[in-house]
Amino acid sequence: MTVSFFFQTLISGISNGMVSYLMIAGVSLIISGMSMVNFGQGAFYVLGTYLTYTIAARIGFVPSLILVPLIVAGIGYFVEKATRPLFGKDMLYIMLLTYGVAYMLCDMIVMFWGYSIRLLSLPSFLNGGIKIFGINFPVYYIFEIVISGITAFAFWIMINKTKLGMLTRAIISDRPMVANLGVNVNQLFSVLFMIGIGIAGLGGVLNAPITGMSPKEGLSIFGNVMPILCIGGLRNMDGCLPAALLVGLVNAFGAVYLPQYYNVLPAALMVICMFINPRGIFTKREGR
Repeated sequence: MTVSFFFQTLISGISNGMVSYLMIAGVSLIISGMSMVNFGQGAFYVLGTYLTYTIAARIGFVPSLILVPLIVAGIGYFVEKATRPLFGKDMLYIMLLTYGVAYMLCDMIVMFWGYSIRLLSLPSFLNGGIKIFGINFPVYYIFEIVISGITAFAFWIMINKTKLGMLTRAIISDRPMVANLGVNVNQLFSVLFMIGIGIAGLGGVLNAPITGMSPKEGLSIFGNVMPILCIGGLRNMDGCLPAALLVGLVNAFGAVYLPQYYNVLPAALMVICMFINPRGIFTKREGR
């Protein structure tokens, strides 16, 4: 492997990891703040991709980066309303409901866009490559990393520096106490769910020009990124980014060196990490 090819693979892995982070961060936020697993997250990701095909053709790709996540988050508001009667009951009910929502969304995508796999054409300013240290990198990969990085930083600011983040951390620690203090927990849940879904929609927008997707991938893509969630820690929002980058790099270099085992590498990495720390390698061990 030449130096230039190594760094191109490195950038590709970081780019893929950053986009995966956008979906996993939303899942982690919903699990941590609401104690529910949203099996429909992958469907919202794919919905963001297909909405981008239509909206970008009319108003351009860059405005879609803002509009599509807002639309997806708005749909998420009504999904959260549907799950609300199940709060406090067996987790299985919410898992089944969100999986059913995923089926409905995928069928609606088929209804509007058909089964065809679509790929969005890149705007001219994102085509081509850019030379860094004499090595030519695809402009769009750099763009993905920058947008995802900005989103990750904004997410960190929200969780650690804002009142919403303070309330989110509080309900993770002691939800009844927060409710007794007069905070509208149901409204807070709606906001958290919309943010988690909207971030997934943003990931779908960034994916649109790179990977062609079929509507039914909304049912399987969540399973493909579950290793990231387990490696980072189910309730550890800070572990999402390093875990996503780790898996992205393993996938990128695995495709080069171990192509025959490419599909099992993330799961194998997850198993190894679970042996090291069952709560996630980026989560502090109990008792420490």
